[in-house]
Amino acid sequence: MSLNKKELSRTIQDEIEKETGEKATVSIEDSVVRLNGQFPSNQSVVDAGHIAAEFEQVRGVLNEIDYPGKKPFVPPQKVSDELAGKEFDVVIVGGGIIGVAIARELSQFNLSTAVIERHDDLGTDQTAHSNAMIHPAVVTKSGTLKWEMNYRGNPMYDEVASQLDVDLKRVGTLVVAENPDEELLFSYIEKMSIKHKDPAPKELDREELDRIEPRLAPNIRKGLLIRNTGIISPFELTIAYAENAMANGVQFFVNTSVIGVQTEEGSIKAVDTTRGTIRTHILINAAGLYADRIAEFAGDRFFTIHPRKGETIIFDKSYQPVRTVLASFSMAGEGSKYSKGGGIIPTIDGNLQFGPTAEEVCDREDVSTTFAGLEVLFDKFAPVLERLKPHYEKPDKSKIITHFAGCRAATYKEDFIIEPSNKVKGLVHVAGIQSPGLASAPAIAERVREIIVQEWHPAENAHFEPRRKRGKRFTELDQKEREELIRINPLYGHIVCRCENVSEGEIVDAFHRGIPIKSIDAIKRRARAGMGRCQGGFCMPRVLEIISGEANIEKELVTKSGGKSFILSERTK
Repeated sequence: MSLNKKELSRTIQDEIEKETGEKATVSIEDSVVRLNGQFPSNQSVVDAGHIAAEFEQVRGVLNEIDYPGKKPFVPPQKVSDELAGKEFDVVIVGGGIIGVAIARELSQFNLSTAVIERHDDLGTDQTAHSNAMIHPAVVTKSGTLKWEMNYRGNPMYDEVASQLDVDLKRVGTLVVAENPDEELLFSYIEKMSIKHKDPAPKELDREELDRIEPRLAPNIRKGLLIRNTGIISPFELTIAYAENAMANGVQFFVNTSVIGVQTEEGSIKAVDTTRGTIRTHILINAAGLYADRIAEFAGDRFFTIHPRKGETIIFDKSYQPVRTVLASFSMAGEGSKYSKGGGIIPTIDGNLQFGPTAEEVCDREDVSTTFAGLEVLFDKFAPVLERLKPHYEKPDKSKIITHFAGCRAATYKEDFIIEPSNKVKGLVHVAGIQSPGLASAPAIAERVREIIVQEWHPAENAHFEPRRKRGKRFTELDQKEREELIRINPLYGHIVCRCENVSEGEIVDAFHRGIPIKSIDAIKRRARAGMGRCQGGFCMPRVLEIISGEANIEKELVTKSGGKSFILSERTK
């Protein structure tokens, strides 16, 4: 039954009070709910937003309820006018995997395109903090845009990885049955996979299980392999997308934040940034955690981003207990309404990871890790792994080499937003992209391309080159190839990172591939120097020296991860 605006407002207000015990002021305009009031906690505010979003008549939720500890949004300050006077057909706000995938997709047309990114490097927010999985669509709620992008995007990765020369492994998700009753549930998963448009999973007997995932517990007789699950390096993928986009004419501006959007007669005219005003007539809002702020600047905000933090732990490469994304039926109930619950996942580089968690937080910049978060992950997944592989070495906290966290950019509708604005011509929203955003990236970029073609009919770029070749990886070469490479360039004979066997030649090569590098983590993402067991304890001083020389900056200006994260404070001699 459809309710009028007054009835809907009252119903939402009553439901919020019933579920949270708090009273919110509810107003509705153009099917967008605005919530105001004073609540006791961030979690109660988030609960109120979700309650309002549950109604089918609601397009979006603007949640402006105050609570103790709420941080006001403080826009960054202008620092220069160096970009003033520049003009592009398209400006993409956000240099994460979604923004760069869109940039590469649009480089197929004769459009002058720029990507602006607030950090000193690309892919440093949600992208860098993802669990690097190419999810199957069966884990996503069917009928949503999120699900559509997931099932479309997943199979596109075979061509994307091939064209961009990025490693992709279809390791699959292996769901094992620990007793005969659980074996009966395989038919349900098979039906759900077909419903979600995934390839039909394969049922495995014990002999097949031993080939795919050796040393499983003796009571496990059968398993179900969801074959299209993949793993990839989100760091390498982001840079590969960007390098290919740049080779096809796209320009990238890092350390650049949006501080305003100019419109005239309901159309996009310019973007005000911390480095000057850039004129454009198409603005693509792929700003992730700040997509709602960009929408507000442009005059079409109909959603609120609420950050959901996830923590993940990574183990040393010496501990590789799984070949697949391993799951049991006991893990199925560990998720929540808005989270899949994390998992036992191998990485493309051979590390085991547990995670992520899911916690609503106040601060979009909260990437802090906690001892409690580590304990939750270890206590949740270590017993499962021990039970499923009792004859393998048990998980040990001493083998954890890093523990990181990131925030997902969730809206209260908990779905993707990919659409042209119905208020501002030239504005395209690409917001609310959370897991499975990585798996969905190629399809999201394709959807944005369709919008651009339908609205503006750009001519094709006859010189578009879809292929990108990655740099040499010393560890992947045989002895003869290594000797020849060192003969051509002796820097490849200098091993800088012992844990990952990264040579100086690889690090120097990264500086000549287009995107500026000024931080230790930027090298880490490109060449893996510092990704190993010692986490840069050995190689960081040498990497710092190389950055200083190649980027032509003082050592004191080299940072760990941009901003004020300086490695050195002052000279002592």
